Amino acid sequence: MKFKKVLMIAAMVFAIIPMVAFAIVGNNALSASGEEELNKIVTSLAENQAAPMNSLITGAKSDISFLANFDAVKGAATSGSANSEADAVLKNFADGNALVVGARLVNNSGKIIAGTDSGSNLDNASGYYAFSDDALYFDEVSGKTNTNSTMVIKKNIGQCFILISYDIAENNTLLARICDDAKFYSEGNVIIVDSKLNWSKGKGYSSASVLNEELKAKISGLADGQSTGVFKYVANDDVENVGAAVKVGGENGLTAIVSCPSARAIYFSRHPSTTIVVMSIVLAVICIVAAIVVSKILTAPLKNIQSTLETIRNGDHEARIRNMNNNEYGQLSRAFNNLVDDIVVSEDRYRNISEMSDNIIFEWNFKTNEVVFSNNFNKKFSYRAPSNHFGDSFLLKAKVHPDDLDRYRKDLDQLEKGKDFERNEYRIKNIYGDFIWVLMRTATLKDNDGKPVKVVGVMVDIDRGKKSEQQLTERASYDALTELYNRETIENQIDNEISLSEMRKSEMAVLFIDVDDFKHYNDNYSHATGDQVLKFLARTIKTEVEGVGFAGRYGGDEFIVLLRDAETNDPALFAQRVITKLNEGFDADIGERLSVSVSIGIALIKDNYNTRVEYLIGKADDAMYSVKKSGKSNYAFIN
Repeated sequence: MKFKKVLMIAAMVFAIIPMVAFAIVGNNALSASGEEELNKIVTSLAENQAAPMNSLITGAKSDISFLANFDAVKGAATSGSANSEADAVLKNFADGNALVVGARLVNNSGKIIAGTDSGSNLDNASGYYAFSDDALYFDEVSGKTNTNSTMVIKKNIGQCFILISYDIAENNTLLARICDDAKFYSEGNVIIVDSKLNWSKGKGYSSASVLNEELKAKISGLADGQSTGVFKYVANDDVENVGAAVKVGGENGLTAIVSCPSARAIYFSRHPSTTIVVMSIVLAVICIVAAIVVSKILTAPLKNIQSTLETIRNGDHEARIRNMNNNEYGQLSRAFNNLVDDIVVSEDRYRNISEMSDNIIFEWNFKTNEVVFSNNFNKKFSYRAPSNHFGDSFLLKAKVHPDDLDRYRKDLDQLEKGKDFERNEYRIKNIYGDFIWVLMRTATLKDNDGKPVKVVGVMVDIDRGKKSEQQLTERASYDALTELYNRETIENQIDNEISLSEMRKSEMAVLFIDVDDFKHYNDNYSHATGDQVLKFLARTIKTEVEGVGFAGRYGGDEFIVLLRDAETNDPALFAQRVITKLNEGFDADIGERLSVSVSIGIALIKDNYNTRVEYLIGKADDAMYSVKKSGKSNYAFIN
């Protein structure tokens, strides 16, 4: 957290403590006043529900008496059988009242003889026999907790009873308006309970959370028109509530319960202290202003130091802290300026040395995740990073040769984990689009806890030396005159090929080729002509062996050829092609066309893969001498 914020918070805390204490005392006074007001509101709301509940009961009783007084209904009830006029009266009543679900005349057998659903049997009709006349119930199935959707009133008449069902789920019913319109604050609640203390209608609560046994005990035994007055009880959610109830409609009437959590008492106070409010606001403003002013005064010098440091970091190395006082901040500022002087001198020296060198120096700061390269980087590579962030840096975006890429990425990942590059060499594309060899060395700087905080590295162009080394290596493996493998290389390659043939389970052949009468070319023409003969022979062999094997100069005018898969690449046919092409000759510098004759000995390996190279070449040499003795310019096998 910033020093300025710490000072501001500290000033506010120490200044606000007295204000908090004052507010606590005032809150206690307000709580007492609020509790008294809450009790009055709860009692008043409960008593106000008596009139609308009486209206509901009276209306239902009036409806059922109205139907019972129709002669057609009386006649059907007395006879216990249906008639069309009674059926029409009941159905017209139900259809003409939007809140009536059904009006039915039911006989003692449970059959609906007139009205809604006439002709069918009433489900669970026996449950309705226990209903009292002109009493309201809130479920059509006797004995079940009410479904909060249907209100029922029953009246016995003759051998039957009339049953009217009302839909109380509609929001425009009188019962709904009693509960919803009488709500107060977010937690205030008004519910209606029937004579069996079942939940009937309420605002957002279930019987499990509101109508518990403690609340039932508070309202049981109420007489018609009687109010309980204010009482307290604990609901099932362990919240203390203030409540009041009133009952209307006699033994089978309705009870209205008004309740609210006791904790809401403070919000009902009508007499808040103006002095407390004004003083709290004034003290809060004073504390905030004082904290801001003090923090600005104390942190202004630090802000100056920070601003100067940012200016230096952005490239202005001449920036220094000005207007220093003689206090502790002034001493800190002077020490800061001296430190910056030393750092700038050291950095300039470091920059000059790096720019005079051909080597590229870079830094990777793990804390800021920024990468910076020395200025001479632009002379070697064309990449321009859009920012100093590592994700945009040359370290991540460098175009590395595909053969070196995996190794480079693994090494870079290790570098991020605090491990150094150790003389790692890679091919990276330069400003001209060529891959050049680069040597990378790094040193990791760590903090007191041993965690890496920065990497300092150098990139050295070793392309010229690396390629010279490769050329020397290639020259050491090849014969300078014929550009074929030299003796040592051909022996090593044949040794490797023996192992490979064993793995392939294939045959291989070694051909020993010797020029017939080579001394003739040197003595009759010149040694230069002799060199031309050897070059012509090397070119011919190289052309024929390409893709099926390799060849080398064994010494003087002696050559070795290795053929892979000898069962497919027939050594005899190969030898004959070489002899034929050599006989065709070449145009020598002396102005004549010279033909070349050779003797070829062939040794095969089929399953004796433990054969030594020297022995195999020796066998081919023996076969070659057998050709020399039998007339030359031919080939021969040896077992």
